Amino acid sequence: MNVLLINPNRYKSPPVPPIGLEYLAASLESKGHRVKIADLCFSAAPLADVDNAVRSFKPDIAGVTVRNIDSVLFHTNEFFLDGTREIVHHIKNTYGLKVITGGTGVSTNPEGVLEYLDADCAIVGPAENTVHEVLGNLGALQAKKIYYGRYTGTSSPQRAYRTDNRKYCENGGVIGFETHKGCSSSCVYCIEANSRVAFKNPSDVTAGIKGFVDQGHTHFHLCDSEFNESLEYSIEFCTALKKEGIPMKWAVYMKPANFNRKLFRLMKDTGVYLITLSVDSWRKCPLYWTDIERFLFGAKSCGIKVAVDFLTGFPYETGQEIAEYLETLRRPLPDSIGINTYIRLYKSLQITRTILNDAKLRENLMGAEDDATLLTPVFYNQIGGETLEQLIGGDSVFRIEGIERGVNYNRVEY
Repeated sequence: MNVLLINPNRYKSPPVPPIGLEYLAASLESKGHRVKIADLCFSAAPLADVDNAVRSFKPDIAGVTVRNIDSVLFHTNEFFLDGTREIVHHIKNTYGLKVITGGTGVSTNPEGVLEYLDADCAIVGPAENTVHEVLGNLGALQAKKIYYGRYTGTSSPQRAYRTDNRKYCENGGVIGFETHKGCSSSCVYCIEANSRVAFKNPSDVTAGIKGFVDQGHTHFHLCDSEFNESLEYSIEFCTALKKEGIPMKWAVYMKPANFNRKLFRLMKDTGVYLITLSVDSWRKCPLYWTDIERFLFGAKSCGIKVAVDFLTGFPYETGQEIAEYLETLRRPLPDSIGINTYIRLYKSLQITRTILNDAKLRENLMGAEDDATLLTPVFYNQIGGETLEQLIGGDSVFRIEGIERGVNYNRVEY
């Protein structure tokens, strides 16, 4: 079967290569399918480029990814689904093809996204294995259907030639890769919380990295939710990477758990130059803040820079409490602290239910409050910009997220 995979994501602050489609393509080809990726990120005429791909490749089905439904941050928010819907409608109406949708954005509200896009079916979660079931049932598909993906841990290396990665790098992007699927953390604001975890074979991951290095790419960013889901696996992967001696620099997301000095040393030895440490203030015990301090001192003592991403301003928190959190984060001297007090609400989240069930909290909603699907952006905010500036007190280590576009690996030198 000929499968056309389409990346409609044209957000460029920074541009992000479609690694989900790269992994999916590898899985499809392992089963004998022919795959083409139509990457529209830098397209000047997306529908015309879709036409060219369909006419030249003659696909039997199309898959359209939804990496995000919007850009998440309040101040510079962009809504993406309208552009994606236009592409889905064009494919179906012009060529009569069925369209599968998937990607992290679908998890925000699977039924809502499927209906909004008018796709034929959606895969929620990892698609590498489930897509084969979908293709097998395609002839019998009569109504919109949602499939729930489960990753088994088997994988194939990324193929470096699928995407014009040089163009991404020239425009501020970096090459991405992942070591596992899922996240066992229970963050109330995250759509990936409490999802099934499965780890990839380190040799498959390093083989994919080697392919990019052979093309001349040496700057990478890990695309796991958090690298240190398992301390044992993180050490195993870094040990395998160090053994390969791959010349690379890479940045990671981590959480203040599952770490030790051995891991930090291995990370430094394999080229990690930056950790973005994900921190939030939702109902945390004192040990959480102690672990953050230990984490920062441990990573920095091994020569790794740490940028903290701090989400705060949750329901029932006071200004005094937030001031104390900021002082706690400031004390161990991270390289930067990005603060976000605008909480993006999605239908599937626990924090959304908490806020919507309290009339007083609903007074702090901003955005499309009447949209029951919560696809169009809705934010909760109880800390105004002026109050936040006062809490920061002019300290240059702090940065209010969303005012300027960009991410930590664009801001920190390596």
